[in-house]
Amino acid sequence: MTYSYLKYSDSSKGVFLALLLGVMLLGETVSAQVAGVSASKLTAIDATLVSPKTIEAEPSFSYLFSKKAFNGNGNLCPVSFTNDSAVVLKDLFFRFTYGVSERLEIGTFITSDLSAISFGAKYRFVQHKKFLAVALLGLNFSNGSDFGLRRTGFFGKSMGIATGVGLTTIFSPGFSLDVSAQYQNTFCYKGSLSDDYFVDSDLGYYVFNRTLQLIGGFSFQYNHFKTGNPDAFRLSFHPGVTIETGKSFLIVFYTPIDLVGKNMGRFTGFSFAFTFTIH
Repeated sequence: MTYSYLKYSDSSKGVFLALLLGVMLLGETVSAQVAGVSASKLTAIDATLVSPKTIEAEPSFSYLFSKKAFNGNGNLCPVSFTNDSAVVLKDLFFRFTYGVSERLEIGTFITSDLSAISFGAKYRFVQHKKFLAVALLGLNFSNGSDFGLRRTGFFGKSMGIATGVGLTTIFSPGFSLDVSAQYQNTFCYKGSLSDDYFVDSDLGYYVFNRTLQLIGGFSFQYNHFKTGNPDAFRLSFHPGVTIETGKSFLIVFYTPIDLVGKNMGRFTGFSFAFTFTIH
């Protein structure tokens, strides 16, 4: 993830902004979950799988900016004393997922600057006509300055082990709900750094002969830090769409809207992805 800070000047403002920005970025950089696996909607991991002996390739891009942050009391405060300053988060990502069997898929997820790489797996253990469930497992390696640590070898500065479940309920052929719940422990050579909890949900409805899926959902993130930093959380709403022009091509677009939080930046922006299926 690329971070940039736009326009601040004198030293007193710089100290204030550095402290606030540090908390905001800390909240952003530990938001990794099980990555590298497929999803049929926006943020929630669903319980369907990539077909056996099939590869999904997905480049994606996100652009987020913030002029305000949630402080320790949950109130909004500006990131600068001036009105023309903002924190910008942006990056290009790549996902590759392979269908191993009818019940298992594996994959990887990397940032364009190779500062982070993830490996994930999804195993389906429940399959009924209108309800599916999968188990999730992932490894996240980061070389970013998340916790101000020195480089410690292959996995960089920190590593996360994530696990959870993904659930899909099918109400009708064009109407479904995905819910995923995950836990991650982030650690380094000194020991555990944080316990992170995530809950995501996406409700989708197809229109225009299943070529356009209208989606709305919520995401909740809670970070319990073991490094002296205050705990942080954020609840976001994300409307979006998927456009399916063919069996092997999918476009995903959504706009995250942060609703409430604590010790986190309040961001807005957009994210889009192009998914290609290779048989």
